[in-house]
Amino acid sequence: MPTVTTAAVTAAAFVALYAGHQIGDHVVQTNSAAARKGAPDAGRLAAGVHPWSGWGACLFHVATYTLVQAVALALVRVVAPLGLPGTLAALAVSAGTHAVIDRRWPVRALVRLKGCQDWRDGPYLIDQSLHMGALLVAAVTAAAVTTATGASVAMAGAAALVGGALAAERRLADAARLARAGG
Repeated sequence: MPTVTTAAVTAAAFVALYAGHQIGDHVVQTNSAAARKGAPDAGRLAAGVHPWSGWGACLFHVATYTLVQAVALALVRVVAPLGLPGTLAALAVSAGTHAVIDRRWPVRALVRLKGCQDWRDGPYLIDQSLHMGALLVAAVTAAAVTTATGASVAMAGAAALVGGALAAERRLADAARLARAGG
């Protein structure tokens, strides 16, 4: 049953993850990583660019981003009863979701789905909104996970999410090549 303590840990974890997100995504991220981390769009895929190009830059960004969030969570652990398993689980959720969102194809799909291609700030705002939702899930995970097994499950889930993204990127590339070939 949730307690005032778990609610407070969730809130403290969210604030730390959010501060780490802001610093990691806007201050620490290099211009090079920002420019190269996204998955190729349909036109580049149709032209034969490998669907996984950009993953190196994305993973570099996610590593530095996660390091900043780890420092923020370590600071919170000084005053809040956030255990190491919850901390590791939250970082796994944040890193996995951040990597997939930053490949940009989920954001492009939402822009198309919403029909807001002419919304100048739409892609950035959708990107940031997805990150905030993921941070909420990570914060709840931080408070809920109290064992090494729970942390391992969260890490496996994050790895599976990235694996699913890789598979989706391969399918998107195949579809782009078929469309270009006319069939």
